[in-house]
Amino acid sequence: MTSLSVILVLISAGIHIGWNSLTKSSAQPRVFSLFKGTLLMALAIAVPFQFNLLLISAHLWGLIVLSGVVHALYILSLSTAYEKGDISFVYPIVRSAPAFVPLVAFVVFAETVSLRGGSGIAIVVACILVLLLQGKLKGIGDILRVFLTRENIWAFITLGTVVTYSVVDKAGMMSARRLDEVPEWGQGIVYFLLENTICYSLYWLFMLGKRDTEWVAVWRREWWKICLAALGTITSYGMVLYVMKTENLSYIVTLRQSSILFSVFIGWFFFRERQFRLRLLVSIVMIFGLYLTSTA
Repeated sequence: MTSLSVILVLISAGIHIGWNSLTKSSAQPRVFSLFKGTLLMALAIAVPFQFNLLLISAHLWGLIVLSGVVHALYILSLSTAYEKGDISFVYPIVRSAPAFVPLVAFVVFAETVSLRGGSGIAIVVACILVLLLQGKLKGIGDILRVFLTRENIWAFITLGTVVTYSVVDKAGMMSARRLDEVPEWGQGIVYFLLENTICYSLYWLFMLGKRDTEWVAVWRREWWKICLAALGTITSYGMVLYVMKTENLSYIVTLRQSSILFSVFIGWFFFRERQFRLRLLVSIVMIFGLYLTSTA
């Protein structure tokens, strides 16, 4: 990866854990996510006035719709997971996609992973597993119990969506490169806003069936955090989509997991979560794995 790509992905990772922390801090993460997405949908209204949607091929539209559906499930499962678990526990599970994305990318895009890059991925995955299991594993027989606890089910569903949308979006950005009418820097933004509109339209349909939510109260108390999270979401995701056009998907997804390091500090400092020292040690080892991967 080029130095610019590494910097962009690391900044994206920091912003990503930032808006995740804002979601976690909400009294009702599901409602928070809905309002955040609604603001992003409002931005998408401007797309048809700036760009002729008829220029988008049927193939690219298919990828946009698929990405929107997967992201709707991602938002639902992520916000639900934050209602049930700590951020320093849920987030590492969600961001363990590097264990699976290289296999999918190998099949779909015929990408290869060098020995150095593979070693870095293995180290990162091992560190994520330690963060997940520490303090909860009393014996080998407890591994399955730890992974299948009720609070983790939504986190594992979220993990599956991360792997899926990473592959779909990689294909989408490869197709979007043929949109000559859109500046290179804007292709990722157009793609994001369109799939985001589909995502939150579906999420709205789901949330309208929930009557035990305090819609007005959440907006009044947390509107500024919602606006900040919306800005962070489009900025973070736009950076990653831009890098996806030229860089190896396996390395991008792995390097972005540096946000796990930030989640450990945020969980300890803001949410008073325990076992900070062990998680910090594991995070240092993870930095080495990320270095191997990003410089492969």
